[in-house]
Amino acid sequence: MNPFNPNFGRMPQLFLDRDQIVQDYVTEINEGFDTPVQTTVIYGVRGAGKTALLTDICNQLQQRDWLVINLIGTGEILASLVSQLYHMVTPPLQKAFNHIQGVQVAHIGVSFTTETPETTAQYQFILMTMLRKVAAHHMRVMLVIDEVKSTKSMRTFASLYQLFIRENLPVALIMTGLPENISELQNNSVLTFLLRSHRIELHPLNPAIMIQSFAKKFSEGKRQVSMPLLNRITSLTHGYAYAFQLIGYLIWKHTQAGDVIDERLINDLLPEYQLGLSRNAYTKIYQDLSEHDRLFIRAMAAESTAKVKMKQIQERTHKPVNYLSNYRQRLLASQIIQRAGYGYVSFTLPLFKEFVQWYGAYDDAGF
Repeated sequence: MNPFNPNFGRMPQLFLDRDQIVQDYVTEINEGFDTPVQTTVIYGVRGAGKTALLTDICNQLQQRDWLVINLIGTGEILASLVSQLYHMVTPPLQKAFNHIQGVQVAHIGVSFTTETPETTAQYQFILMTMLRKVAAHHMRVMLVIDEVKSTKSMRTFASLYQLFIRENLPVALIMTGLPENISELQNNSVLTFLLRSHRIELHPLNPAIMIQSFAKKFSEGKRQVSMPLLNRITSLTHGYAYAFQLIGYLIWKHTQAGDVIDERLINDLLPEYQLGLSRNAYTKIYQDLSEHDRLFIRAMAAESTAKVKMKQIQERTHKPVNYLSNYRQRLLASQIIQRAGYGYVSFTLPLFKEFVQWYGAYDDAGF
């Protein structure tokens, strides 16, 4: 069985360089709610491993008897929260929930016994009553939102969540999001509490750990590989979590026990590797960029060197320095580019420069 898994949203068998992050978070939140991690945001570029990290955290919390409730930020968050909370607790607590005045919570969902329309105030009363009963039973609730965005539902939920915190109810929140979406949330007046939340930024994977992991798995699969080639395979990933899974998956897929992994094999796999990066990650990353962001990175990609001077980008775009600085900062925050010395920038993602050069032609043609 292939130990590498490049599928988005799935917890890979080989989950490396994140164990300490998981353990630190789980240990701290498990000790009590008087901690900055009560509200936590995990952020990183698409494919950085946010969902896998979130899944690992949730699995460990469930083993410690937390009620882990997954919410969709674009849906009916409050109704979903009431329904899921009802179904997760013990029958005696469900019975207690059924006696909440003005509401009936059952297996089909939540309904109001009054003729007035459902309102946020009604959900506030229901949820606070439910959470107080949860607290009386010494239970804890972890609310989980993957890929959070600034939506009307999210803003309504955020207002109630802050009230839960002020009332010392047994609830915590952990979310994932792309850097640009997190910035948008934090700039919303209702969601400014995120500015004070604990942040987990997913940085590139450690090269030494990747080399060790590649070597271990290939050895277990009876594939032979030299240290120089392990270094090359690792360098092809740039520490990008999705690239680590993808190139490992392709090498394993195209070899079998007893094979030697050599330069020829890696060279043959490069087109498939680049196609996988482009189709499954880079196209979406590029399409989500603004027109001005694209102008900036296309100017970078047009240069022959890996490190590009800001002056060169200015000359190619014919834009003033203060104009470009704004987009430079946006791209740095989005983890698409990185500082490469004073006045220099470079791409963070493997083969992204080549992707931009190729995709830019389609961009010009209006695709």
